[in-house]
Amino acid sequence: MTQDLPPKLNRRQAAAAGLTFGALALATAAGPAAAQGSAAPAGAAQQVPGGISYRLIGQWDVARLNRILSVDTPAFSGFPVTYTPARNAVRLYRISYPTMVPERGNKPVTLTGLLAIPDGGATSLPLVSYQHGTVYGKQEVPSFPENSPETQLMIAQFAGQGYALIGADYVGMGESTEPQGFMVKGSHQQATADLIPAARAVMRAIGLTDNRLFLAGWSQGGYVTMTLAERLEAIGMPVQAAATASAPIDLWLSLNGFLNFPRPFDAPWTTTLFILASFSFENYYGVPGLARSILKPEHYDLCLQAYQGQPFDPAKVPTNLRDLVTAPYFDTQFFAESAFGRQMAANHGYRWVIRTPVRNYYGERDEVITVGVGRLAQDFQRAMGNDKVEAISTGADSTHRGTYARAVPAWKTWFDSQIG
Repeated sequence: MTQDLPPKLNRRQAAAAGLTFGALALATAAGPAAAQGSAAPAGAAQQVPGGISYRLIGQWDVARLNRILSVDTPAFSGFPVTYTPARNAVRLYRISYPTMVPERGNKPVTLTGLLAIPDGGATSLPLVSYQHGTVYGKQEVPSFPENSPETQLMIAQFAGQGYALIGADYVGMGESTEPQGFMVKGSHQQATADLIPAARAVMRAIGLTDNRLFLAGWSQGGYVTMTLAERLEAIGMPVQAAATASAPIDLWLSLNGFLNFPRPFDAPWTTTLFILASFSFENYYGVPGLARSILKPEHYDLCLQAYQGQPFDPAKVPTNLRDLVTAPYFDTQFFAESAFGRQMAANHGYRWVIRTPVRNYYGERDEVITVGVGRLAQDFQRAMGNDKVEAISTGADSTHRGTYARAVPAWKTWFDSQIG
């Protein structure tokens, strides 16, 4: 996906496509896959206990990783950032693993995710679980890294410097056959939490272990990172530290802002949030007709096509919320009392006593995430005297992409300091 997304998008149209602008991947051809150690030949699936399988999907050399850091990522983000150069090549695996959908009675499903392993060196590695941002296309996700510029940056900056890196594709994405579950909290938590032991099983199969677990995510993935931290704390799985960039940890708050308190520079593609959330919540929380109540009838079919990943013309998706969303949802009381609003309020990512060290990076010119949302977890936790969360600005000029571009090297420096 070098210039286009399925469906075909140009650069202007791609700006309407979602929180992370999944188009414009700027992917380049992968270097030749090479088996090393006990790695399987490219394309050959290997089985490990627990219904888990994995296969090598490529190997990126140091030159490619450094090109991502120095050329591709600045072109994607629009922000020149100096990254620490990669030191080692990286092997890329796609993992298939069993999990379940809590919102559907714990329905068993199979999902895919990425495992990126640095070549050479230690057999015990720090492990980063990266949670990706919002995209329309099913394959603009970590286990299809050619299609995911945000994942490419994580591979180059972390796996290229000795970290193992994993990333779940989420329910409905990657090779999943389920509908997309955008901001469906339980499914996000389950998918990401279950990838961790699956990836550890694969690492053992190729002679590796992990010694520390870190969490990181951008945009929707920042929200997922926070909810994953909540789940892992609840089950007692140790997490060294968690970091986010532009995390919409309270979507109820954010959507109310877009509806009733818009800023002059709000992104025109915030309509994407309403499209994906309305169909996802209808499907996973069992609210028949929810999407039809939210989306104006003249746009319903187009929005359904977008949600389902069918071909559609993104230029026809309204960029003004009043053109897309039905009038009742602009009434704050109606929104709060609606099934949609109540579920949004329940799906928070910060209202528990956080024990994991967390850093939330935010941009002061972010066209999606307000400064208030960027600082929300810190302010909430400190209101009760808890200092585990720190909110950090990436600059007065940081946009949504710019926040991510600047946060990643800060994540790396912080995580490095935790290893000692």
